[in-house]
Amino acid sequence: MRLIKRILMGLLIVVVLLGLGVFVWLKSKVANHDQEINLQGLSQPVEVLWDDFGIPHIYAQTEEDAYFALGYVHAQERLFQMEALRRLADGRLSEVFGDMALESDKFFRSLGFRKYAEQTIAQYPKNEGYVKAASAYVNGVNAFIENGDTPVEFELLKIPKTPFSNLDLHIIQGYMGFSFADAFRTDPLMTYIQQSLGEEYTKDLVTTWATNAEKIPVTKGNEKEIALRKGAESVQNLLALGNQVLELQKAAPFPTFHGSNSWVVAGSKTKSKGVIFSNDTHIAFSQPSVFFEANLVYPNQNFYGNFIAGIPMAVIGHNDKAGWGLTMFENDDVDFYREKINPANANQVWFKDHWEDLTIRKEVIKVKGKPDVAVQYRSSRHGVLINEFDKKFAHEKSPVALWWVLTQFPDRSLKVFYDLAHATDVKQAEAAASMIHFPGLNVMYGDAKGNIAWWASAKLPKRPAHVKPYMILDGASGKDEIEGWLDFSQNPHAVNPASGFVYSANNQPEDMGTGLVAGYYVAPDRATRIKQLLNTSKNDWTVEDMHKMITEHKSAMAPTVIQSIAPIIKSTGHTELLTWDGTHDLEDIEPTIYYRFLYRMYEATFKDELGAEGFKAFINSQTMKRSLQNFIVNDTSKWWDNKDTKNIETRTQIIQSALNQAYTDLTAQLGADKKAWYWQKVHSLEHVHPVGRQKPLNKLFNVGPLPAMAGKEVINNLDFPLDSSGYYKVSYGPALRRVIDFSKPFEGQSINPTGQSGYFMSKHYDDQARMYVDGKFRGELIRKEDVEKVKSGKQVLKPNQ
Repeated sequence: MRLIKRILMGLLIVVVLLGLGVFVWLKSKVANHDQEINLQGLSQPVEVLWDDFGIPHIYAQTEEDAYFALGYVHAQERLFQMEALRRLADGRLSEVFGDMALESDKFFRSLGFRKYAEQTIAQYPKNEGYVKAASAYVNGVNAFIENGDTPVEFELLKIPKTPFSNLDLHIIQGYMGFSFADAFRTDPLMTYIQQSLGEEYTKDLVTTWATNAEKIPVTKGNEKEIALRKGAESVQNLLALGNQVLELQKAAPFPTFHGSNSWVVAGSKTKSKGVIFSNDTHIAFSQPSVFFEANLVYPNQNFYGNFIAGIPMAVIGHNDKAGWGLTMFENDDVDFYREKINPANANQVWFKDHWEDLTIRKEVIKVKGKPDVAVQYRSSRHGVLINEFDKKFAHEKSPVALWWVLTQFPDRSLKVFYDLAHATDVKQAEAAASMIHFPGLNVMYGDAKGNIAWWASAKLPKRPAHVKPYMILDGASGKDEIEGWLDFSQNPHAVNPASGFVYSANNQPEDMGTGLVAGYYVAPDRATRIKQLLNTSKNDWTVEDMHKMITEHKSAMAPTVIQSIAPIIKSTGHTELLTWDGTHDLEDIEPTIYYRFLYRMYEATFKDELGAEGFKAFINSQTMKRSLQNFIVNDTSKWWDNKDTKNIETRTQIIQSALNQAYTDLTAQLGADKKAWYWQKVHSLEHVHPVGRQKPLNKLFNVGPLPAMAGKEVINNLDFPLDSSGYYKVSYGPALRRVIDFSKPFEGQSINPTGQSGYFMSKHYDDQARMYVDGKFRGELIRKEDVEKVKSGKQVLKPNQ
């Protein structure tokens, strides 16, 4: 017995020692923020001060040294995120994740981001500041890859450390553009409804923008009128492809962009008399967080920016004189063309009056642990045949080509954001914004001189007036071809408007005189609420007021929807929703009931006509959100009747049944006590790391879940998919919140959803997560004396002599 005890004690000691060894090894990989490092590629020493939230403040004597240091510290904190993103965009995830990533790789290879990046780099201008800065950043990243510690994820997944290049920057930028393109999901859905059900069904859906919904005010010009539309045929297979794209986005190791809010208020409406700027970008949540914050200081520049993994220029930021933010424009920059294949030659398609050869591109995808996979991509004049490289769609006789604004012009995004970071007045900012051709962005601007502005920035195509929006076009006739491009002056915009504010919540801009810009604009809920709050006589707005506004979780539309069906609700006896003001507090019960009711109503109304694939696409679309307010009051809509029954169901019957079913569901899920159906029990936010998708690694790599106030299409937009589960796991929301008063630009305020570091053992991995869900803020420090007060570390990067 004594021997057994000794053996067990010995085993316990071994396990403890092994555990301690692993712990010490893991802790050793936390970035050392207190050290001197000699690096090849620097011209002068660079000082990096780390503040108490792990944000680097880089002090350099030259611009190139500043960007070299940025690349080094960015890779030091986020190298795995950078690696995952470049592999995702380049279709090379299978090399490390095996065949589970093969469908993703096939799809992203089809988009041809590498070829596009090569064409862009071939047109680089010589000796431009942004080119030098980008190259210096890449050199800094590679300096860390060569000299720094290997991230844990590389060890676990056996990822080889390979250098970055400028090519990777533009490949990643291509992915950013793709993540904005809602056409991949919307066009197949709307075409399917039109072709399979007809006009009587499509007329009840708001495909663009409701006539009674808020539009962003513009400064109107006298440009000639044009219509932006598209149309034609479709098949169920393309609908399945749209859903496949949705699933690929959910599984991607880097999140997609979804929306955003921003408003800029002139000094005439603020207590400080300075411009106050607010921005929160809506992006799918993941871990590490999307943005990496850094402060760059070098001669004639003191800049604070939010950077995306592998991209050297901040996509959002400010200096001491001016700043900008972004929301998605939501313009329609993708068209699908149905091609006509030559029966005698499968590698030709018809165009106008002749057969044209398809171009053929062959790719080889390397798959970990499996043989290489060869894939062939064929392209017409309109673009790659998007639905034929996958075996599920191989029998398609009339393939569909993808036309995209992205590929029509070289990528100038690095210059755009480099110039915005250096802009000190409204003319310089406008010049930078005018160079954006994809993805469509609302560029929001404010400065210390009192200027406010908004530009809807994108290359806007002129489409023939006869085609219908959100439909697949005819690639054979030549009648649906793009006719040209609008000049940037014709894009929607507003500079120093009389209202004293500009705003964007991904809603439709007003007509500039050239017709409404076609797009995939979101529901008007957030825009309505923002305008309600700003369009008042209040002229003493403060930073604290903006904090409350940017974290508000009151729906502008939900109470209106409820009141429009109040008599039907009363008839069920379930009256809790009738007094709801639209708030989404943790202990509110009304949102728990409301979203359960919505799902049951949509299910009973649309699923019978759309089928499983169609309903899946619809329930995750902006069309669903945009249509609700007008649809729910329409007694005559054909959608109300369930075509699978002999009876003819009415609007009243469907709404009554859905509400009763919702209460039954919630009783089974949360118990009979309705007062305990708290929102916090069903609405939570978890930041999922790619490695954390495998249990039990989720306990190490994921952050949360955390109960979260807010909800769908409120200003603090913590959105989620509607499904049959009764749980609302937040899928996207503000990837940052920031507020700046330009009367004191050194005192900017922001918050990150989790933290700066990409390593789970770092204290900065999740040190902002609780602050974020609680609606708190911290400083964006750009004065060295302020940084020194909260300094947590000092790195000195020295030239390697």
